[in-house]
Amino acid sequence: MDKDQPAGAAETAPPPSEAFDALAGAIERGRHVALVAAEGAGLARVYAAAAVRDLAAGEADGRAFVLTATVDRARRCASRMHAVARADGHEVVVVPGAGAGAVGRAPILVGPPAVLLEGVRRGDIPAAALCTLVLDDVRALEPARAAVEAVVQASGDGARRIATTHARDAGFDELVERWLPRARRWPNELFAEPRAGESGAGRAAGTPVAVASRATREGRLARLAELLHDLTRAGTGAGAATAVSVETAPGAVADVRAALSVAGLRVAAAEGAGAAETDDGVTVRVGAWREIDPAAHAVAFELPPAPEPLARAAAAAEHCYAIVDTLHEQQLELTASRAGLRLAPLAEPADPALMDDVAAFRAHVSAALEEQDLASGALLLAPLLEEHGSARVAAALAGLLRAADRTAPRAGEAAPGQAPRGDAPTRDAAGAPTDASARRATRPTWTKVFVGVGKRDGAGPGDLVGAITGETSVAGGQIGRIDIRQNFTLVDIDSLAADAVVRGLDGSRIKGRQVVARLDRGARRGG
Repeated sequence: MDKDQPAGAAETAPPPSEAFDALAGAIERGRHVALVAAEGAGLARVYAAAAVRDLAAGEADGRAFVLTATVDRARRCASRMHAVARADGHEVVVVPGAGAGAVGRAPILVGPPAVLLEGVRRGDIPAAALCTLVLDDVRALEPARAAVEAVVQASGDGARRIATTHARDAGFDELVERWLPRARRWPNELFAEPRAGESGAGRAAGTPVAVASRATREGRLARLAELLHDLTRAGTGAGAATAVSVETAPGAVADVRAALSVAGLRVAAAEGAGAAETDDGVTVRVGAWREIDPAAHAVAFELPPAPEPLARAAAAAEHCYAIVDTLHEQQLELTASRAGLRLAPLAEPADPALMDDVAAFRAHVSAALEEQDLASGALLLAPLLEEHGSARVAAALAGLLRAADRTAPRAGEAAPGQAPRGDAPTRDAAGAPTDASARRATRPTWTKVFVGVGKRDGAGPGDLVGAITGETSVAGGQIGRIDIRQNFTLVDIDSLAADAVVRGLDGSRIKGRQVVARLDRGARRGG
């Protein structure tokens, strides 16, 4: 079942979506379709409508395949497709999980490519009668590329193909050119090439919408609660009531209200203009898209179905915010652009435990700007600056410096693996360890964590740090060296937090890929 869909909702038709409305003509004509869209944007309705049309127009024993990266995603997708398919007398089955009889008779099969391919090779699933083939989120399917290619080849040239991705890249463009000739592409803006000298980020203009993204629903609800706490405190601090409105999908309203109440926020019981104030003078209202009036501060929780809710909120509210799934960032940028708005990152709350350390590091860098020979440094780094840009190079160097500072021996200390100088740690007159000894005693030991995302996915150190701090309670100071390889990454984590990082990252998404996280097989506890 869809993560935003309440139990029992699968029997009702999914709500209209912008993608379905735009592609209805192409679906009816049987054209190939390429979409830049992610789960939650109405993709299941597009898949179901195409399968129903193709099954009606094709042979009596026709089949439709929907290839998904995981069984969990297959279940959510199938539940959303169910109502549309059932209305035309078609059954939707998730593979694996269904019995052989159900798989043999069901016209619409949803599941991972390797599983469906095995069924085709055994003869349980007749690929020769395939009339519709859907590749759901091509970037997420990348680890199963061989199986995907085999299914595509087995489908022949007669099947209509639909491919989606949450973010367009060269790999998706190559797949479309190869397997979906003359496909109908949507949205047009995301397939349009920027003009010379114009970056994709530079095209959006207008009133800013502050955005935060999280990979998990729990993370998004927690960030929403943090934001509302900040806004309500600001309102009471100014001595005047501050109205706050949260708009979300109709099926998510009850969950959002419950999560905010558990977080200690006073959520108004009524909706609309007549909602009462809470005890502290701040109104927090939660409602479905277009069903409540924007307040002084308006928050869109999850991807809006169209530009209108964002445009209405930005016009009426003093400040407008959005909290979305990381997969929906590109779609939100397009939605905001259509509403005449632009996106800006929402400032993340600072970790008080790290501020002294961060402030000291910044002061160290500031002093270096005054004292060091910057000309020779710039000459040394010129090729890197030209290739990667000054901001990325500076961020990488900062990470290296901080990692070196954590591991390098200080004055009077032994290097790693060497005996300490002297018979015992130095102590002050009262018998307490000196600062150097205390730092050495409290310095973290590191455990390597394997994360299944690497250079080929476009992952950088910031992506790994953002995922770790966003999905867990681990602080930046507990993250050490990040070694990004071609297909995976090894991250040094404070040994006390390594297990928590594995639990938080395993199954999450980084750069659009659902990743595996585990303690590295060669890892050992210790520095």
